[in-house]
Amino acid sequence: MEFTKAAEMKHAFIQMFNLYAHELSAHNPWIGTQIDREGNYLSEAVSQLLTGVSQEAFCLTEDGRPIGMAVFSSSEKECSIDEIFLVQTSRGKGISERICTEFWNKHTGICTLHVLKRNDAAVKYWEKLIPRCGYRYKKREENEQMWRYEVELESGR
Repeated sequence: MEFTKAAEMKHAFIQMFNLYAHELSAHNPWIGTQIDREGNYLSEAVSQLLTGVSQEAFCLTEDGRPIGMAVFSSSEKECSIDEIFLVQTSRGKGISERICTEFWNKHTGICTLHVLKRNDAAVKYWEKLIPRCGYRYKKREENEQMWRYEVELESGR
């Protein structure tokens, strides 16, 4: 699996983001209302991701074929896995676990994740994945729609 900067694979990244947003709209109907005239979800947010100013966005590929996307943020004291998405045929192969482990091993402190409360599959996934990777976490209510997971990187491994 390869990481390519989103700006270098702009069309593929936008397509992966659209698939991701479509799946998320099942858990947050507001997302489904955020489609532009070209049929793209959250196009302003995607434009910001493509510039890479405050976040690093990547198209994930395997043998040159797009299989997903990932977005990260980091500073000296904290980091965040903002988005990870894989197409259905690439799920269940340990790809997300490798991505997270590699990212977490490069950082210290707290790494945050935000998960829609209504996305039961994602909640269960993260609650199994984080300890399986050898880390502890705190789960906090961010707002009425989101859970905030604080992955403790320093005390983890």
